[in-house]
Amino acid sequence: MKILIAEDEPRTAIDLANTIKEVEPATEIVKITDSVEGTLAFLGKKPTLDLAFFDIQLADGLSFDIFKEAEVPCPVVFCTAFDDYALQAFQTNGVAYILKPFDEKSVRSALDKVQALDQFFSSEKIGQVAEQLHHGKKSSFLVSFQGKFLPVSVKDVAFFTVLGENNWLYNFKGESFHVPHTLEELEGMLDGQQFYRANRQYLVNFDAVHHVENHFARKLAVKLTVKTPDPIIVSKAKASDFLKWMNER
Repeated sequence: MKILIAEDEPRTAIDLANTIKEVEPATEIVKITDSVEGTLAFLGKKPTLDLAFFDIQLADGLSFDIFKEAEVPCPVVFCTAFDDYALQAFQTNGVAYILKPFDEKSVRSALDKVQALDQFFSSEKIGQVAEQLHHGKKSSFLVSFQGKFLPVSVKDVAFFTVLGENNWLYNFKGESFHVPHTLEELEGMLDGQQFYRANRQYLVNFDAVHHVENHFARKLAVKLTVKTPDPIIVSKAKASDFLKWMNER
């Protein structure tokens, strides 16, 4: 197993590498980086990787920034002293979340989970997942609710909206959950045939559209099957494109 470590504390990086080798002697630590920039530079060389261990707070920023700039070609185990980022971690390539100080038991548990996932997925399923990752399309979102993490399938999402400085997911039951993504980011994650950016505040699911009405100044008013915090108005400039999206299903 070829492993990348991104950790900005040299002693911790060496300790982690040694612990991994003790737990799984057959592993190869191909590279240790200490920054977002350094990790991006290494990933730019298209290395063969089976797994990566990322500290969340690196020398020049959060390791989540890596995913915005490059394709990480393997699962990631996040290893950090903070538990505030668990939700965000699992919305990237995260498969395990280890709190520092780590030990052989926690590293062993993470490696076991990776191996179990590898055995679970057949070659056909791996191909489907790889294709999905390549196109950036998500099948579900992990949301936080009353101290728990809950998966919400994309097919159960009625719309996404911006309220104040936060972005929210609303399901068909009218329940809302905070999501750590902008609408621009969500557009790239979702199937454009299923979701449409109606305006600056709303990204709607086709299955949630009840009907569309003419609005003044040749705009459109979109009525969903779910109550929305504000009216959804499609501008005159986007009206034709929106109706085309509705018609070409």
